[in-house]
Amino acid sequence: MFKRVLFAAAFALMATGITFAQTSWLDRPLRNWNTGNGIVPAAPRRAAPIPANCLEQIRQPESLADRAVTRAGWTLFGPSQSFAAVTVITAMASVDGMCRPDQYNAFVFVSNRFAGTISPEPVGARADGSIAAVWLISPSAVSAEFNRYTSNDPLCCPSQKSTVSYSVSGGVRPVLTPMDVSTGEICQSDVSTMDNVVAGTITYRQRIALPPGSVVIVRIIETSRSDSPVIAEQRIETDGKQVPFEFGVAYDRSKIRENSRYEVNVEIRDSSGRLLFITDSPYPVITQGNPRNADIVVVPVGGTGQQRTGRIRGTVTYLQRSALPRNAEIVVRLRDSSDTSAGPVAEERFSSAGRQVPIPFELSFDPRDINRQRSYELTAEIIIDGRTAFRSDAGKVVQLRNNLADGIELTLQPVVPEIPVVTGRTISLSKFGTGTLRIEGGNSMFLIRASVSVANDGMAKVSLYRLDGAVEFTGKLIYFDETTLRIAVTSSGDADASGEIEIAYSGRSLRSLSGKNLILDGQKAELRF
Repeated sequence: MFKRVLFAAAFALMATGITFAQTSWLDRPLRNWNTGNGIVPAAPRRAAPIPANCLEQIRQPESLADRAVTRAGWTLFGPSQSFAAVTVITAMASVDGMCRPDQYNAFVFVSNRFAGTISPEPVGARADGSIAAVWLISPSAVSAEFNRYTSNDPLCCPSQKSTVSYSVSGGVRPVLTPMDVSTGEICQSDVSTMDNVVAGTITYRQRIALPPGSVVIVRIIETSRSDSPVIAEQRIETDGKQVPFEFGVAYDRSKIRENSRYEVNVEIRDSSGRLLFITDSPYPVITQGNPRNADIVVVPVGGTGQQRTGRIRGTVTYLQRSALPRNAEIVVRLRDSSDTSAGPVAEERFSSAGRQVPIPFELSFDPRDINRQRSYELTAEIIIDGRTAFRSDAGKVVQLRNNLADGIELTLQPVVPEIPVVTGRTISLSKFGTGTLRIEGGNSMFLIRASVSVANDGMAKVSLYRLDGAVEFTGKLIYFDETTLRIAVTSSGDADASGEIEIAYSGRSLRSLSGKNLILDGQKAELRF
């Protein structure tokens, strides 16, 4: 059965750093390097192991031809092509910093017998002569396309391509033979299909060396959105090398919006993940007339131009009309959004000191504790008399660009303690008498009558009557015996209310009412009846 799969898309992603041979085999008269001895050439021995984040593209061996290639030390990638008895397999020895195949080749088999390779030597990512595509035309013909770079070509776009046609002979000793090569300019329409790369260099001005195992992380981020999503990313293993570093980040054009803004963000971390250098200035790219290249200068964390301590400023507030006591404690925390169960990255505790919401805060953190691959969020709580009275119902995502964030507003929600509700009792009590309800900072209300009603589901209402109207508290029955009721107050008409009302009674007669920690519309209230 004929299966023809074009590798152009896969090979178009292969790259880092252009290298130029003095004279490529593609520029000399063709000589066949395939001997028909049936032995698959061994993979380069000094190839670096493929990192875990690049393993997704690896293909597991399925056929005898696949196993012959992997036994020689190669790693399979991309789909195989087959036409009758002929099979084309691609395999690599390593990857570059963007997980693109490096030191790779294509292997041709006839009836599971090795016939030869597409290139005389393994090719490097984004090197002159790197394989761009392979086509299995028929059981006797193969064609391949190679990238051709000149010293003036950008990383994304080779200016020329070479096309080689091969013949495939069968029999006991099948041989792949290069027959013809042609090299030509890539037309403008071809180049435009490969313009999805932001390239440039990275350096710093400090005369210090990076420690072994350091990694450079380059990201394209969309700065028009509040969450600054990452559009594309490249990781460059330094392998003992020092600045300057070249980078080339390929991005998905479908994610780019012309009316949005995009920037290049760079981090350098040591082998333990500790942040060493970051960008402290914007490097706009791609849209709004900005280029697709950038020469980036990073600054050390804690060095000149970079605060040693990051800072987040904002306010803590809530919507309820409730006053805070002088001794309320406010706690603001910065957490890793992907692991909220872990301890906070930073925490700030301070007293309300008699202030009311909105209350300003300033949270400091160590930039070296921030992993730029992750997102972070702020949470807060207000503690009154050892109990959390207000807290965040969800984290507030915060962008730590340049390790600074201002104008963050945290709106908290009240915490209602879970108190068991007494159910199964229906109670109705009332009494004419005298009493007072005094609201802090206001006049006392003279009371002439009170009534209490409790429904079977535990919902309760206390009505306090004045000469000119009434005040009602609603809540839940939380305690009951033969002489005493306690009602946890939840509201008073349209106003917020909290605390307890204790009722003394005898039979069906109301004896007295008193308030405990009673708050009405944010003000302390004293109740006696």
